[in-house]
Amino acid sequence: MSFSVSQLKYILVLGNLAEAGNVRISDIAKTLNIKRSSAFNMLNKLAEADVIVKNENKTVEFTKKGRDIAEKLNERVKEASDKLTDCFDLTPDKAEEYALLLISVTGDIA
Repeated sequence: MSFSVSQLKYILVLGNLAEAGNVRISDIAKTLNIKRSSAFNMLNKLAEADVIVKNENKTVEFTKKGRDIAEKLNERVKEASDKLTDCFDLTPDKAEEYALLLISVTGDIA
């Protein structure tokens, strides 16, 4: 399965926030600086792809598949970002953005 850049960004953010346990949907929206309704819609798509489970208390958590994808994504983004920064002198934010784009195009995650 391939993921869009937006989906990959959610997975990356959720992976960072999930270190403390279940993540509130409002925290994801706040981190991404978007409306909760937008986060809710994207999280529905990730739930349909069996990446996350939405809980009744308005939190989400990774499935086993989702944890595996998040770990692999984190490694790939770091690797690609470092190379992009070294080769093109990009800021870390831009390098991450381009890394997510490359990963989404190549489908090199799932």
